[in-house]
Amino acid sequence: MIKFFKSSLIGLTLTMALASCSYLPSPAMPETTPTQPAKTTNPLLKGNLTQCPPTTSKPGDTMCTMQYDPVCVKTKVGSVISYRTAGNACSACNMPEAIGYVKGECK
Repeated sequence: MIKFFKSSLIGLTLTMALASCSYLPSPAMPETTPTQPAKTTNPLLKGNLTQCPPTTSKPGDTMCTMQYDPVCVKTKVGSVISYRTAGNACSACNMPEAIGYVKGECK
């Protein structure tokens, strides 16, 4: 009987140890960091906007890396255009309202 409890305790301890290793906290930098939207224009975006490619899947379904290479994203919701910083180009174009982006944080 004691042998059964001892082996069960070892098995439970091993299971808990392995389960705790399966969760790794994300980096301190969020994938998308909203900034205050600009009124109507952003000097970074004049003439050098990279268009987000058309997607065949639903926005948000694309898996992106957590590499931090900030871009300034131009978004449009209805008739309102705004700008915000995203962690990288993939996460920027993964926003359903994204139109395009330029490298660097929004100013």
